[in-house]
Amino acid sequence: MTFENRLACVIAADGTIARGYLIADCELAGENEYILTWKVPLQGDAKTNFAGTIGSAMTEPVEPGLITVSLDEDPNRMRVHTYDVTGKPAARPFHIACFRDH
Repeated sequence: MTFENRLACVIAADGTIARGYLIADCELAGENEYILTWKVPLQGDAKTNFAGTIGSAMTEPVEPGLITVSLDEDPNRMRVHTYDVTGKPAARPFHIACFRDH
């Protein structure tokens, strides 16, 4: 398989994958915790940087919020947490872009 330099996805507030590139699964693990599994590793030979933003899955209105993104012990997974503007845990739709280098 050719080394992929980018991964991307859009996740609905309920954890449904709206669309994406090389996203394998998204699990809603709590009110505001999403576990994303990618088809390729984010760690190891790949050095990954990522960006996340709260944004609509399709055309629905979106409440403002905050997002945090972290790697997981599993090299193909990452964890995302979403919050309202006060920092209280809240389900929010979001977009993730991953940029990978060797």
